[in-house]
Amino acid sequence: MSAKVVIVGAGPAGANAALALARSGIASVLLDDNPHAGGQIFRPREGGRLPLLGADTRGETLRQGLRHHASLIDHRSGHEVIAVYPGPRLWVAAPDGAYELTPEHLVLATGAVEVTVPVPGWTLPGVYTLGGLQILAKSSAIVPAGKVVLAGTGPLLYLVAAQLVSAGVAVTDVVDAAGFPTAGQLAGMARVPALLLRGIGFELTLRRHGVAIHRRSAVVEVVGDGAVREVVVAPVGDDWAPLPGPRTRLAAGVVGLSFGLRANTELTQLAGCDHAHDPVRGGWRVRREADYATSVAKVYAIGDGAGIGGVDTALAEGTILGHGLTRRLGATAAILDAEATEAQRQISSLTLFRRALHDWSGLRPGIFSIADSRTMVCRCEDVTAGDIDAALDRGLALPRGLKLGTRAGMGLCQGRTCGPAVQERIARHSGVAVPELPMPTVRVPLRPVTAAMLASLAPKLPGE
Repeated sequence: MSAKVVIVGAGPAGANAALALARSGIASVLLDDNPHAGGQIFRPREGGRLPLLGADTRGETLRQGLRHHASLIDHRSGHEVIAVYPGPRLWVAAPDGAYELTPEHLVLATGAVEVTVPVPGWTLPGVYTLGGLQILAKSSAIVPAGKVVLAGTGPLLYLVAAQLVSAGVAVTDVVDAAGFPTAGQLAGMARVPALLLRGIGFELTLRRHGVAIHRRSAVVEVVGDGAVREVVVAPVGDDWAPLPGPRTRLAAGVVGLSFGLRANTELTQLAGCDHAHDPVRGGWRVRREADYATSVAKVYAIGDGAGIGGVDTALAEGTILGHGLTRRLGATAAILDAEATEAQRQISSLTLFRRALHDWSGLRPGIFSIADSRTMVCRCEDVTAGDIDAALDRGLALPRGLKLGTRAGMGLCQGRTCGPAVQERIARHSGVAVPELPMPTVRVPLRPVTAAMLASLAPKLPGE
């Protein structure tokens, strides 16, 4: 099975790229593992009519566009890419089996992954990521009962907190590792006034509902016996490492923990693309040219999967990629000229906004020092921080050796949860910065599949 253009990921970047191509008359296959297009940010609300603050109608506009251009956009929901090989050649797991695609051009729009920070007690029932709480609210109209404490940093912290309190959830405290933004940081974020005002609006919502905001603080322990009972909060320094001194105990039945987002680089790694570490864009990200081409011919990367930029950047990159790919394919791109020019202008402002946002709330390595020797780091394989330290002391000081020696990152999630914490622990032990370490490796298949699926994809030997 072959297709000229295949786009992986139907979030804002991927869906907008498919729409841009369709407006130029170019067909594409749009693959996504979710039942609906839009990604996490534009996830449609199902299972009820729970009102959520800050709902964005652009997601439904995207979905309407995909339906309108269904003759040119082959949107395959519930289809997940489990392997990428040179060619490019894709293995795709679908609800009814597996198949192979060999596109002429491959666009990877794989989105973001939340950054989790292991703390003592974070494996207790009742501890979620912020994104997990948001998905429950959007997809099933399920919200926590009882007292809720949300902790972490960045825009997602305040967005989820404001959405939950507006839905009637008893969010009592928000614990933010960042301090108040400085005048310079506010000036940088003011380059995109709508986004700055949106963030201010979320905080005002929390203030109106009596939510206490603890700045320059972090949850250093989740306490409970079979369920969350309370959290322990400590002040943090400039690198977000906990400072000595008195601790504050906050009652809680549910805890949300998240420290921003990082690019999902699994497929760009499997494709053989070059990567670099960019703290402003969330850590490891694929290297790209001005037209979003990667180091591998005819493989492109856009959206948060190529470096965290937010939904507006993702939409703009989808438009620009569609415009450029239209020209590469020899089609007329005049219909997209004005859109691409405006998208490029937006990205210039959004880049300045992103730098100021990182200065204020970008991840700091000291936060990973909260884990003690008994803290579970790799939940899939039950690997503690002490297990990792012992392996490092034995000389397993590189990601691959540590992975083989401890199985950290070899479980169901393949390191999507524990990867940053493991890398920071290696860096601290070896005295080098994370960018100087090799990237964590990924393996095929990216997700669990049946042996029958793999057998159906395996190349046939002569005579078979």
